[in-house]
Amino acid sequence: MSERWLAILFALAVAYLSLFYKLGNLAFIGADEPRYARIAEEMNDRQEYVTPTLEGRPWLEKPPLLFWLEAGSFKFFGVSEWSARLPVALCAVIAALATAFLATSVTGARAGFNAFLIVVTAPLFFVYGRAGSTDMPLVAALTLAVVAGFQASRVYSSEWALGAGASLGLAVLAKGPVALLLFAGIFLFYSLLIRSYPWTVRQTLVGSSTFLAVAVPWYWLVWLQNGADFVATFWLNHHLARFLTTIHHHSQPFWYYPPVLLIGFFPWVFFLFSSAARLFRYRGSVTGGHREEAFLWIWFLVPFVFFSSSNSKLAGYILPALPPLAGLVALEWERLLNGDVLASRWFKRELVLLFVLGLLVCLTLAIGFQRVYHAPGIGALLAAPLFLGLVGCFYHYRIHRPLGLYMVLVAALTLFAAFAFWLAAPVIDDYHSARDLSRLAGSSISAERPLILYRYFHHTALYYTGYRSTPEALLDREALRSYFGTHPQDRYLILTQESGWQDLRDGFPSRLIRHQGNLYLVEVVP
Repeated sequence: MSERWLAILFALAVAYLSLFYKLGNLAFIGADEPRYARIAEEMNDRQEYVTPTLEGRPWLEKPPLLFWLEAGSFKFFGVSEWSARLPVALCAVIAALATAFLATSVTGARAGFNAFLIVVTAPLFFVYGRAGSTDMPLVAALTLAVVAGFQASRVYSSEWALGAGASLGLAVLAKGPVALLLFAGIFLFYSLLIRSYPWTVRQTLVGSSTFLAVAVPWYWLVWLQNGADFVATFWLNHHLARFLTTIHHHSQPFWYYPPVLLIGFFPWVFFLFSSAARLFRYRGSVTGGHREEAFLWIWFLVPFVFFSSSNSKLAGYILPALPPLAGLVALEWERLLNGDVLASRWFKRELVLLFVLGLLVCLTLAIGFQRVYHAPGIGALLAAPLFLGLVGCFYHYRIHRPLGLYMVLVAALTLFAAFAFWLAAPVIDDYHSARDLSRLAGSSISAERPLILYRYFHHTALYYTGYRSTPEALLDREALRSYFGTHPQDRYLILTQESGWQDLRDGFPSRLIRHQGNLYLVEVVP
């Protein structure tokens, strides 16, 4: 078998283990995954693909691309966690391939191969590549749009402009106008850097018309169906107010994203120092031989500064910055493998930082799983491939084999991702999803006799009970007594956490049905 095919098989194995292995092993967690899956189910049930609905009511917070993808997956593969996440994982592969294509076109096939491996083994990337949320579809479409737009500026091809416009339209259907703002910002600053407009008039017309043809129809149709509600909910509340205010309770300090990238792009983040030093040293020639590298830095900085300036911050928002970072790191590794003096000079310092943070990550995993999940063995198993990777890096550094060191890092991160979703997912389920206890209660509840959420609320409880649970949590015993008075039953099933279970034992005749993680399913006979 040729070396090329071995490399392709290796890349496929890494992508499979980091993005697809045990894809359905983790229950839906968080608020978004269960809601989005339910919306996709209702699209299929109602055969309504313009206005998303949740429990039959219009749900206008997000555009429909993810819901369309999940609805299609549900039709082919049935409704499950695996089928809900499959389109997202495929979007992650598309984003990685686009990143690899750009690195290949700039430097060569080896740089593209490395860029692919770097981005799919970045922890933040493979975590969100396995999550049924809108973040990764946005990253895939926006990455395609930026890469196509950059290629259009290099070869003046209308085909690349058409691809950029179509991809940007999909990005706006994935998460709204933020995609257009990021794309425009990236190429605005790139234009200022090169002191010229990057596309011809023909390319601009082709790209713009294609973008409008892809993006506008849904926005027009959903506005016709929902009118002022769509404007108030989608545009004002969940876009303008989300950026300018803390109304959605995602407030974080301005410096929130550097620590996120330090962990979410570990260990590759440390190999950016030589790239930054190189750009600074050759800052006078960025319009010449270093134009591509300057473009990648602009591509990273625009979403980084944009989302840092927002009053609403979540870790997934910074995902559009990962493909350009992977490209920059791949270019630095290409130089290092070719014996570049500047890259070699920074290499030792970068490795020292990698070792220090790597040991802290291993220690945090071991201690964290003990304290949070009472599972020290799982934490140790998760830390094992990372620790062995650090040992392997030290060995290959001592014998001056940077290629071996690079492959050790890829292998360690790939095994870490596989271990996380094979071994840690069931433990995390018990603490962050109400799936198992909700399903256990399923045969004993109905719309008239719902599962009561007491001093605890989670969207997974709503989803896994088929929305046969109280839509809000009852917060104290008086509220519970009032509910008993207005909804007389011979017994009640209650889902709560430890403090709620203690409170129920003190105030009512209660029987524990099952305890799982930090959740308790309790039967109360008033």
